[in-house]
Amino acid sequence: MPDVTGWLTDPYAFDFMRRALLASLLVGAIAPLVGVWIVLRRLAYLGDAMSHATLSGVAVAYLAGWSITLGAVAAGLVMAALMALLASHPRLQEDSIIGTVSVGLFATAIILISSQDSIGVDLSHFLLGSVTTVTPADLTLNAILGGLAALAILVVFSDLRAASFDPLHAGLVGIRVGAMRCALYATLAVTVVLALQTVGLLVAVALLVIPAAAARLWTRTVAAMSMLAAALGVTACLAGLTLSLHAASPPGATIALVAVALLAGSFVATRPRRGTRAAAHVADLHPANAS
Repeated sequence: MPDVTGWLTDPYAFDFMRRALLASLLVGAIAPLVGVWIVLRRLAYLGDAMSHATLSGVAVAYLAGWSITLGAVAAGLVMAALMALLASHPRLQEDSIIGTVSVGLFATAIILISSQDSIGVDLSHFLLGSVTTVTPADLTLNAILGGLAALAILVVFSDLRAASFDPLHAGLVGIRVGAMRCALYATLAVTVVLALQTVGLLVAVALLVIPAAAARLWTRTVAAMSMLAAALGVTACLAGLTLSLHAASPPGATIALVAVALLAGSFVATRPRRGTRAAAHVADLHPANAS
């Protein structure tokens, strides 16, 4: 009989692997919490756009000799500020703003990267992830950033829910809808940075969107969706990292595929039976029953 316990625990016998596990679980828990709002607001493209835009801060920080992580956070906050500024114009749509700002920052990153022959190689692991190289300092910084992101979501939860489902009514009752939008953008920027040395920027979108989408199939309130999304994200990271170590496959890509498998399983399990009306699913996460 195979030793299941050993199969699960043996890869984490070393300190660097335990740090890798903690870093992955941190991303797996925080990213879906933010991703819930990205999914509910139908802004799945925003996560991908933010990850590309953040690369400009990584490039600037690399060339200047600054902290790569702080450079990425700065670029994300710049994108958030620019999007909030452009959103003040009533004739500009949010999808157009996202595309414009992200392309501008990503183009800046490409120009900076192409100006140095070595920078492309050194920054490649930020695109694909390098979870086994996480240091104790990286883990501490990521824990601080993740804690701030989770705290921000908790503090503005009620107002963000109201602004997401019915922004007009939220504005009438005194909720600053624009401020909620800025808070979401900024929190997303911080969350994307968490993925720099773990799943990578390109795979971060998977943890932002897929666990939240899967959780939405099972739940009927925002609170329940958030908790389940975080649980699914942690599961994807734990299973994906362990599988990647045994199969010698890229950790980020393996985590993403596990997340896709969780969504596929959720789709099959929650799909209404033929001939029945999915009335409960039609009402899912309606403003009237969101909590």
